[in-house]
Amino acid sequence: MGKIKSAIITAIVVLATAALFLFGVVSCELPDGVNRYNSILSNVHLGSELTGDAYATLLPEGVITAEEYDFTVADEGDKADEYRDTYVPSGSGAYYVDRDTLGSYTDDGTADTDADVESALAALAEEVESDAAKLAERFASRNYTSYSVSAADGCAIRVNVPTNFTYAAYTGSDNSSRTDSLSEVSTAINYLTLGGELTLRNNEYGIRDNVSAVQSAEGSTVTRNILKPSLSVSDVISSASYYAAGGSYAVRINLTSAGRDEISRVTAIIADTDQVSDQYIRFYVGETNVINLTCDSQMTEGSFYIQVSDEETARNYASLLNSAANGGDLSLIYSYDEVVYGSAVSGVNSAMFLAIAVLVIFAALAAFAIARYRRLGLVFSLIALLFCSAVIAVIYLVGTTLTTLGVFTALLTLAVFAGTNFWSYEAIRKESEAGRTLQASVKLGYKKTLTGILELHIVLLVISVMLALIGVGEVAACGMVLLIGILASYLLHWFTCFMWYVTMSPARDKYKFCGFSREAFEEDD
Repeated sequence: MGKIKSAIITAIVVLATAALFLFGVVSCELPDGVNRYNSILSNVHLGSELTGDAYATLLPEGVITAEEYDFTVADEGDKADEYRDTYVPSGSGAYYVDRDTLGSYTDDGTADTDADVESALAALAEEVESDAAKLAERFASRNYTSYSVSAADGCAIRVNVPTNFTYAAYTGSDNSSRTDSLSEVSTAINYLTLGGELTLRNNEYGIRDNVSAVQSAEGSTVTRNILKPSLSVSDVISSASYYAAGGSYAVRINLTSAGRDEISRVTAIIADTDQVSDQYIRFYVGETNVINLTCDSQMTEGSFYIQVSDEETARNYASLLNSAANGGDLSLIYSYDEVVYGSAVSGVNSAMFLAIAVLVIFAALAAFAIARYRRLGLVFSLIALLFCSAVIAVIYLVGTTLTTLGVFTALLTLAVFAGTNFWSYEAIRKESEAGRTLQASVKLGYKKTLTGILELHIVLLVISVMLALIGVGEVAACGMVLLIGILASYLLHWFTCFMWYVTMSPARDKYKFCGFSREAFEEDD
């Protein structure tokens, strides 16, 4: 390769890498003094340990907080005596429970004695614990990198989920993204904590077919359960799952064999506009209409799809419907005042400190490479910078949430990339010390390490795919980061080999270029 061509290729690679790195990592104020450019890295979603989480306290009907009780009683208004007579404290006094609510857990429907109150509180706590376990399953299927669901004082449930903030949103550089993230969290908590039984309804068919329910108010629109009284929802629906393809999102409803026959029968009637004007199967959880299926023809397949607007909605609906259809419906109806945002548990500036630590590690790696391989080490550092930028860009495009463990996984892939390159470099060094020309040493060195490097990447690739597909939450996210990093490592390993020849061509002393040396032997007289 000629010197001019080599210089042109090197300049293109350097400029492209620098541009990708700047756009990927560096955020700055724009010249207009109003707007700001947020880098690709600052728009990657981060785990709750780096940007905090959001939580809500769910209270069943008839349960209030101690703050509300104390405020009302301290006011000494008309409601003060009513609250004293009506509410009794929970175990620790953090919450107060209505005696009428407790009465539903006693044989005579009242909770007037201490024994009745104690027994009813224990029964309520048992029901709340059961609901907390069901909610934990719902949030687990939502595939958050972290979450927690726990019963509080026997009569409340606390739910914690990650805010899914980007660093730009976390620091206030992107308020619109911050608002969107909090809105998504609130929506998820709102839907996933819905209580009540799952029912399939229609505004007209239930009335004509004389199936279940009683009209709630004369002249009002009334929905009816469309299934035969002998069938429950679990007899009809086997599961519900999230589905995405080509930028479209949907909830997939899988039917049992009995459900396939029942839905086929029902949709034949609902799709007939001469019989029914309401062409929807309405999915209700409790008294909340969650999602609707349009029936414009008879459905005879074992599954069907209900399209929704975005990924978050599809995941929320799928998790809720799957739980409710398989015995995971909540026994109680819960409500909450607000979703509260909490700061990162590992420190407000933990994300920044982690970024600095990664930068120090990269600088140390580059310094070692340059010290040992001279200008070749500089070339390696450039490709390593390209590797980091590419991994960041793909993580952003895929939408993977980056946690602290995910960052360590990314550093592991960087170590794999560096290790395989140094392995090849040392093999080349041995060949050059054996007396071969540097060009021949490069070919033979890469050839000898090819099998080992390929096997290493294949093993790690299989592990990453298994983690990404089988794992859930943070494990799946780390699997995706490992997959991205290993693919980038293998591809850029061979790009580094190509850059050997590009940068080696103009060098007069090619051994001095890469920091290699070999002993010169003189023939005896």
